[in-house]
Amino acid sequence: MSAVARRAGVGVVGLLVSVGVLATVPARAAEADQPPPLPQAAGTCVGPSPVTARETPWALRHLAPQASWPLTRGAGVVVAVLDTGVSAAAPALAGSVRAGADVTGGRADSDCAGRGTALAGIVAARPTGDAGPTGLAPDAEILPVRVTDANRRISSARLAAGIRLATAARADVILVATGVATGTAEMARAVQAAADRDILVVAAVDDRGQGGGTGPRVGYPAGYPTVLAVNAVGVDGAPGPVAADAGVDLAAPGAGLGIAPRGSGHYTVGGAAVAAAYVAGVAALVRAYHPDLSQAEVRARLERSALPAPGGGPDRGSGAGVLDAYAAVAALAPRQADVPVPVAAGPVAVPARPAPSRAVRVAGLTLLGALVVTVLVAAATLTRRGPGRPARTTPPAGAG
Repeated sequence: MSAVARRAGVGVVGLLVSVGVLATVPARAAEADQPPPLPQAAGTCVGPSPVTARETPWALRHLAPQASWPLTRGAGVVVAVLDTGVSAAAPALAGSVRAGADVTGGRADSDCAGRGTALAGIVAARPTGDAGPTGLAPDAEILPVRVTDANRRISSARLAAGIRLATAARADVILVATGVATGTAEMARAVQAAADRDILVVAAVDDRGQGGGTGPRVGYPAGYPTVLAVNAVGVDGAPGPVAADAGVDLAAPGAGLGIAPRGSGHYTVGGAAVAAAYVAGVAALVRAYHPDLSQAEVRARLERSALPAPGGGPDRGSGAGVLDAYAAVAALAPRQADVPVPVAAGPVAVPARPAPSRAVRVAGLTLLGALVVTVLVAAATLTRRGPGRPARTTPPAGAG
């Protein structure tokens, strides 16, 4: 093993050890300051949280999005969040939430259940005057699509309709926060239509314990080949709720802090939906910084830049790698499960000037290409003329 590989390996081990330490430092003293879990009771709307988080959660310490913000903060990218809606009244999402749509009609920029808002905050929460975690892509825009019914249930038909609504609205990334046990032809067509429109679909595995004697399955739409299927990983590196070899494409931290639908407080949230939200946030950064990449290339970049799963790489049967935010954005040539790119964690600070939007970068690349072509044509013309050779002129009419 080379010295570089050994140093990188030590960096990764140190990162995992530090994450473990975060889980064991004086829990009793911090319990009073911990945000409560997101309420799950149906029939009542989630209100403000009484606790505003003051510490950076372990997931953000691991992902270290601030390392990528000098390059991009996701400006110009639209992330559709398919879940319970997203509250436009949340201060950390002020001005970034579109009206969206409910699959049964109407807008989706309100959120009684609070889960969609929490996930949207993980993707794109802005810094506010109060302390608290910032989203991975704080300059991205959120398109809420409500796919749950009045009892917060979903169906394959609702998921298919939601994917079609997000596709019609020209989202760049679609985050599907939940899934169903089996797919349908209608859902498959919706997913394919999104891929045809160059939209990356990121879906959480179905973590509701289905699967019978064969163990939990990935579910749908995560099970479709064009969808990036995301599983959760714990602070100890253990995968869950779906087995690592069940067809998962990528893993990400399965715990975080979500903003409340109203007020500046936070709730604790967890599961595969949270992991998928982290992946969608990093996908927004990649799409903003690499606007020339197709959705399939963005997906490949996220997978190839991932850290090897704890316990060994894919060649040892350990399943999907773990999301590496900085490498996904900045790596010149994403690795294929070789030496990881170490990223130092630090305090979250947003640069004063945002990165150019995706549209501006596309225009810049187009202009640069035209300039290169012009220079090459001019050089070729001079070469044909030769040094010191005057340009050929056309003789006047009638000249002998």
